[in-house]
Amino acid sequence: MRVAEWRASGQTSTAFSEGKPFTASGLRHWAHRLSKEPSPPRRLRMVRVERRPQAAEGAAAIADASLVVELGPARVVVRPGFDRALLAAVLEVALAAAGGRAA
Repeated sequence: MRVAEWRASGQTSTAFSEGKPFTASGLRHWAHRLSKEPSPPRRLRMVRVERRPQAAEGAAAIADASLVVELGPARVVVRPGFDRALLAAVLEVALAAAGGRAA
């Protein structure tokens, strides 16, 4: 839906993304990925990843986690019973947003 709205706007990805909770590079990534999907496209599960300053309660929540994945400023907390496919999708998007660099 977001990609369709961007395409219909006629704006650049940078202009369309300005002031919104997503990046121009992320928008272009999903436009490219969705263009490769068979018609009709399959449903994709999306999650919102928010960057927050580390606070005392955040540190406590992470302390009991099984795994913490950090890609640049993004931190993903993985708890027991996680959805492997969803984690793979989140990490793929985070890597794309980081320009393909894990460090």
